[in-house]
Amino acid sequence: MRLGVVQLGALLGAVLALSACGVGKSWEVRMEVAGPREATVQSSFAGGEKNPRPASRKLPWQDKQSVGFGFNDLSVTDAAPGTVCRIFVDGRLRDERVADQDGAVTCHVNNQE
Repeated sequence: MRLGVVQLGALLGAVLALSACGVGKSWEVRMEVAGPREATVQSSFAGGEKNPRPASRKLPWQDKQSVGFGFNDLSVTDAAPGTVCRIFVDGRLRDERVADQDGAVTCHVNNQE
């Protein structure tokens, strides 16, 4: 019985330590790109693939995921002038930027407590 109590104590300690680091919290992250024509989009959600492959997307484009602590990045190239990238966290706009004259724009949000 004593071994079970020790294991339970260790498990409880690990859970408390992880929750103090923000590991248990999650955010609903939505990425959007709006513009008049296709563009090359590369998106990376917190906890996901670190270097996803860029892909040609018909605009408007969006993707969303429930994610934990970390960085969310959205990069757009080959876009028409005025193309906009946006990242929302829990329904609130956190970053919005407009493509430059070369058709490039990047949005970035860091989830943290």
